[in-house]
Amino acid sequence: MPGFPYNAKDMLTSSTILSTTDQDECARRSSLDSQALGIMNSSLAHNILMHGKENAESLWNYLCNKYGSSGPAFVFADYQRTRHFQISGNSDPAPQIAELDTLYTRLEGNKCNVLSLIHAMTLLSAIPQSWDNLATSILTSQTSLT
Repeated sequence: MPGFPYNAKDMLTSSTILSTTDQDECARRSSLDSQALGIMNSSLAHNILMHGKENAESLWNYLCNKYGSSGPAFVFADYQRTRHFQISGNSDPAPQIAELDTLYTRLEGNKCNVLSLIHAMTLLSAIPQSWDNLATSILTSQTSLT
């Protein structure tokens, strides 16, 4: 919004920045909060709509607390995908390696810290047999496991 120094996140999270006694400004902010609440509600599944929250900030906090982290089944599924990861020998391995990196990033984001040694060993075990000389070359060039 031109001339408005705050974004929507500021409005939801920083009431001290936005405190005012101007009635028109209060009405405008209330209208924006109602709009934000309506937009959020329109995106929710039917079974979540009975949340009982009356403003956008409280709904946002509720949703973050309730759904903001992955459950154990999701984390385990990502872990399983890393264990069964394989690189195809028929194409550029960069997208596949990026996919593995994404899996490890998601695991770390869910507080499942995996040692970099495990990252490396998973990647080495995922290369095709036709590339065995690459794994041998990499392993012989290393002097330690760190």
